[in-house]
Amino acid sequence: MAMPPTPSRPWAELQHDLLVAIMTRVGAPDLLSGGAPRACSSWRAAARDPVAWRRVDLRDWAALTSGRRAAGPGPSSSRVPVQAALAGILDMAATLAEGRIEAVLLPEFADEDHLLFLAERCPNLHYFSLPSTCMTYDLFCKAIGELHSLKGMAVDESLINYDVLFHVHQCCPDFVELKVSALYVDEEMASVICNSLPQLKKLEIPSSDMPATAIIKFLDCLEELEYLDISGYETSAISSTVLEKASRLKVFLWNSKFELGEFVDCSNCGEHNINPGEPCKCMMEHKVMDWLAGATQAS
Repeated sequence: MAMPPTPSRPWAELQHDLLVAIMTRVGAPDLLSGGAPRACSSWRAAARDPVAWRRVDLRDWAALTSGRRAAGPGPSSSRVPVQAALAGILDMAATLAEGRIEAVLLPEFADEDHLLFLAERCPNLHYFSLPSTCMTYDLFCKAIGELHSLKGMAVDESLINYDVLFHVHQCCPDFVELKVSALYVDEEMASVICNSLPQLKKLEIPSSDMPATAIIKFLDCLEELEYLDISGYETSAISSTVLEKASRLKVFLWNSKFELGEFVDCSNCGEHNINPGEPCKCMMEHKVMDWLAGATQAS
């Protein structure tokens, strides 16, 4: 006897709070187009809810500008300089969020003027990512002076000097998270970070060449540190001393590659292999899952 078909309900009948929770997980291009192309009114309303705009990811600028053009009439990135176009989108985001944006991830060409705009429109900003490698210290510090609720930031190594970071420490009492993009971090740079931001709990410096002395400096001087990510290099400065000092951390991510990409020590499962031709248990399980996924797709 055939079972009666299960009655289906339209997506439009989802509760508004649930739709908003979905919108918080989509990118800014989809939010700007109303949640999705040709979305129903309930989805468009959810995409305009201030809660959906508390975290704004603008790093994918190409998708963002094409999504804005698809959303309707407005300045095209081909006619408006990217700096002005970004300012316009930030203004729109701040308006939709009713000034309550908590995190903004900016594209590579963003500068201190965009950060100043955020400081004026969103003084309760908790986190920003500003990858620009050319920054004016005075304007950057002026923006920081308005962001008293700031808890973290991701910046280029050009901003890692004592005066700038100490200014962050003075203006932002809750600042505990720092991510740095740097090719090389020596003990001197590590000392600057430790001395100016002694209350750091989370520090990320991925894909950077770093000697053991710099790593030990972080572990010895940052007494409140809980999370340290120094993963991504091809050669490792991890020693038994480093591992012992890092054992107090909740999370420690470090390099797990050796020369041609073979695993020696894995910071995820802790396995150690003398023979680099033998992958660790973590990698074996990963390869098995990949194989199973491939077999499933093939069937």
